[in-house]
Amino acid sequence: MQIRLGQVADEGLLKTVWRKEVRPALRSMTFGNINLAPDPLHYAGYEWGLETLVAALARDLRLGRYAPERGEIVRAAKAKGLSRPLCFLATRDALVYSAITWLARAELMTDAQAWVGVAHSDKGSPGAKIDDEAGDSFDWFRFWLARQGHILQMVDDDSVNFFVESDIANFYPSIRLEAIREHLHSRTSLEKEVVRLCVQIIDGVMPRRDYSEVSLMGLPQEQIGSSRDIAHSLLLHVDKAFETEGAQGRYTRFMDDILVGVKTPQDGFACISRLQRSLEALGLYPNAAKTTVTKVGDYLTESMVATNAAIDRVGHELEKHSQGIPHVISAPPELVADLEKLSREHRDAEPRPKRWSRVTRRIYTLHRKADVRDWWAYWRDDISTDPGSAKSILEFVRSWPLDHRTAVDLANLSVTYGDLYADVSLLAAETMVSAPVGRDEELWSAIFDICKNELGRLVVDAPRIPERERLAAAWLLAAWKYANEAQRRSVLSKIPSESDAVSAVRVQALPLLVAAGQSLSEWVSAKPGLAWENALAAEYLRSLQDGEDRAVGVALNLLNPELRLAPQRYVILPRSLPLIDIVGRSASTRLGDAAPRILAKLQKNPERLRDHRSEAIISRWCL
Repeated sequence: MQIRLGQVADEGLLKTVWRKEVRPALRSMTFGNINLAPDPLHYAGYEWGLETLVAALARDLRLGRYAPERGEIVRAAKAKGLSRPLCFLATRDALVYSAITWLARAELMTDAQAWVGVAHSDKGSPGAKIDDEAGDSFDWFRFWLARQGHILQMVDDDSVNFFVESDIANFYPSIRLEAIREHLHSRTSLEKEVVRLCVQIIDGVMPRRDYSEVSLMGLPQEQIGSSRDIAHSLLLHVDKAFETEGAQGRYTRFMDDILVGVKTPQDGFACISRLQRSLEALGLYPNAAKTTVTKVGDYLTESMVATNAAIDRVGHELEKHSQGIPHVISAPPELVADLEKLSREHRDAEPRPKRWSRVTRRIYTLHRKADVRDWWAYWRDDISTDPGSAKSILEFVRSWPLDHRTAVDLANLSVTYGDLYADVSLLAAETMVSAPVGRDEELWSAIFDICKNELGRLVVDAPRIPERERLAAAWLLAAWKYANEAQRRSVLSKIPSESDAVSAVRVQALPLLVAAGQSLSEWVSAKPGLAWENALAAEYLRSLQDGEDRAVGVALNLLNPELRLAPQRYVILPRSLPLIDIVGRSASTRLGDAAPRILAKLQKNPERLRDHRSEAIISRWCL
């Protein structure tokens, strides 16, 4: 039975997809999958108007009036000046795109074999389980290999002496629209109108160069994961070409990372040739720089299997010492010493294997969970060496209270990398706004000055360099959080008068203006032409100012601290903080009832993870 347009336009489905897939992804705080082009209110307006919005969207889909908007490209660091263009879709487009892949997901994954994976949960053998009763005799080396697809089976195979390793050059941007269209027609039961809609979204959200009729950037690498389903399914054609090797346990693929076990280098070259031909049928090509034939022993050394196995062992032991809510790890001295020894040996490795940086990220994760700061002196240089590691390393940084030196270093990251890798500047600002911080008004004022200066630097060129608008919006929020009332008025005055209605920094200022008691109507009418999502945010803010019951309920729900991140802590989403003062003015009784509960949750965090600035903002409204 065909999947028809009416199913995509079903209001119940759209609400389900919003709640289960889209909203959680858009509100994620984890740097590994954070939304780098967020709504100024964490989608409070969308939540408030969901019934009306979904009904209108469903009607537009059925009547053929729906049209996607251009997505926002944020360049994420790779290395050597190269970046990955991430595409952040307008919320409505993300919802429709996700609804289509939700309906087609089972068909897209039909014929997917056990030796391929698309999500981290797909990696490894189902039989790879930890045996605590084995104690020191448990083989962590083999356990780690068993978690990496069929690698352990290949290592145990006497006929496998070499590994062919490859990935796909410029994978997402190289996927052609025509290949996607043909694939959806052949692999799914989507009716032709739904395939057209899906392709229209893919083509419509990607930017054009020099007024090109079609986008030249392929499949959008978006934050929800819809493109990932399609991209993975496309490569089932490649898996088919290596079906014999897969059945023999000599082929494994995780997304576009491919590994084949062979007996001789000549066999390896033959595999590479087959891989190239199978990819060419899709208009794709192997990455020449990363396609190698390597001895098994050399591959294991370059993959740092022994170190990865030790990380798994230490991580497993640490979890045994996790207790309470929030979960806090209290590692015994001998386990901390074990981690410190592992970390020193990794730092001292010479020459550094190919995957040294990737393993370094895993050790940073252990350090933040175990409250070990041995590597604090290295984090700046490690980002400089490998900007692509910024997500993992800045998660480490925001696991301890922010101080003046760290705030200066974060601003310097933005200055150094903002124009090259926008994500590094954005992540630095997010670290500033979401890190724990002590109760120190002088420190807060100093952090405000640092953020204000970086905001000022960015907004000078923002009208001329649109990419800086997004960076400035992130640093505006950070400056606002640490500012006192007078400082908040001064920072809002820094927004350039020439910025237009769709300026990210101007849009982020909407809730900040309302929180400061300024006129929203004057601000909006001064620059007409808000995008519909931002107009929705403005309408929500007006309703919130008026004390409308549902608007206040949405705000209070958003202000409820939730357990997030690792180490775990109660957190209020940063862009919801301005709602506190707005609700305080329009519904003081309701906030007065809720504020003590909000504050009590935040105060449950271990001292190392307490955000005293957010607590101070809340405490003003406790009755």
